[in-house]
Amino acid sequence: MTAKTSGKPLSRSLRIYQKIAIAFVIVSFILLLFVLYLSISSATIRITPVPQVASSNFSVEVVPEALQEGQISGYVLNADFQKAQEFYLPEEGADPVEGSAGGIVTLINETSNDQALVATTRVLSEEGILFRLDEAISVPAGGQVDAIVHADETGLAGEVGPTQFTIPGLSLSLQDVIYAVSIDSMTGGVKYVRVLTDSDLEDAAATLEAEILEGAKTELAELVDVDEFDGVTYLIEEIERVVDQELGVEVGSFTASLTLSVTAVYYSGEALQDYAVADLQSRISENYDLAQVSEDGAQVEIRSADIESEEATLNVYIDGTAVISSSSDVLDKDRLVGRSPSEVITILQASELIEDVSVAFTPFWLKRVPTLKDHIKIIID
Repeated sequence: MTAKTSGKPLSRSLRIYQKIAIAFVIVSFILLLFVLYLSISSATIRITPVPQVASSNFSVEVVPEALQEGQISGYVLNADFQKAQEFYLPEEGADPVEGSAGGIVTLINETSNDQALVATTRVLSEEGILFRLDEAISVPAGGQVDAIVHADETGLAGEVGPTQFTIPGLSLSLQDVIYAVSIDSMTGGVKYVRVLTDSDLEDAAATLEAEILEGAKTELAELVDVDEFDGVTYLIEEIERVVDQELGVEVGSFTASLTLSVTAVYYSGEALQDYAVADLQSRISENYDLAQVSEDGAQVEIRSADIESEEATLNVYIDGTAVISSSSDVLDKDRLVGRSPSEVITILQASELIEDVSVAFTPFWLKRVPTLKDHIKIIID
C-alpha cells in the first residue's frame, strides 16, 4: 500500500513565524547595507591654499658651551693674514711696452740650516731664463717660503710657465737641496702702460681679499672639528693696504699688499637651522603652518665677536612659505557635514586663506558630505 504525502497547510502560528523570519532577514539586509554605506562613504576635500611669505630676523649667541635659550655651541677664532702681489694693467686703453716678466716662486730648503738669500739673488729656470729676487729673504731649514722674482731681460722670453729653478750662487752641493719652483706662469714680459686709477687699486684689493680669505678658511678650519661644527661665518676687517705706485702716474704694473683680520665663527649648521625654523614657526599666525623653508636656508652674519671670551653674536635671517593650517577654524568639519559640493566650495572659498577647492565622494553617487566627521578627509596641497 503506497504512502501519501500530507498536503495539510501550515498552521497559523507557523505562518506568523515564517513572516517574522523573512522580515528579520530583510531588516538585517537593510541594516547591513546601511552599515556598509556608512563604512565606505567618504568625502575628500582638496584645498589649494593661498601661500604667504613668512620671515624671521633674530640674534643667537655662539658660546663654548650652550646652556641657555638663545645660545648654540661653537668656536670663535681670529688671526691676521697678509698677502702681496704684482698686478699688471689690462691691455684696453693702454700702450704696450716691454717689461721684466715676474711672478711668485716657492723657495725650498731641504737642509737642516736656514739659508739667507740677498736681494737680486739669481734663480735660473729650466729653460735657461735668469730671474732675480726682489727682496732679501731667509729660507727656513726643512721649510719653504714664497718670494717675488723678475727676469733679468725684458720681453716675452721671461714669461715662462710653471717650472723649477736652481740658485747658481749656491755651491753645487747645495743647489740640489735648496731650489725654487713656480706654480703659475711668469707674466709682464709686455706691460701695458696707462694712468693708474682708483678702480685698478680697488680691483687689486678685491683680488687679494679673495685669496687671503681662501687661505684663511683653510688655516682656521684646521683648528676646529668641522664635522661637528660644519657651519661657519666670517667677519673681515682691513688692517693695512699698501701700494708702491701713486694714483695718476703712468705705469704698466704695481705691487699691492693687503693685511686683513679674519674672524671665523664655527657652529653646527643643523643646530642653527633647527633654531631658525623653530623661531620662524613661532612667528606664524595660528591659522597657518610652515609649508617650506627657503632653499638658501638661514642667512647668517656676525654682529659682534669677543675673541677673549670666545663668544659671538650672530644675526640670522630666514624666510619661507606658510599655508592654512589643518587645525584652522576655517576647516572645521562641523561646518561641512551634510553639505553639497557647491556649498562646501562656497563656504571654503570665502576665506582669503584658500585659493581653490575640489570635492570628491566615495561612492561617486553620493550627493552630500557624510555626517560622520571621520569620513571627511581634507588635503592641503
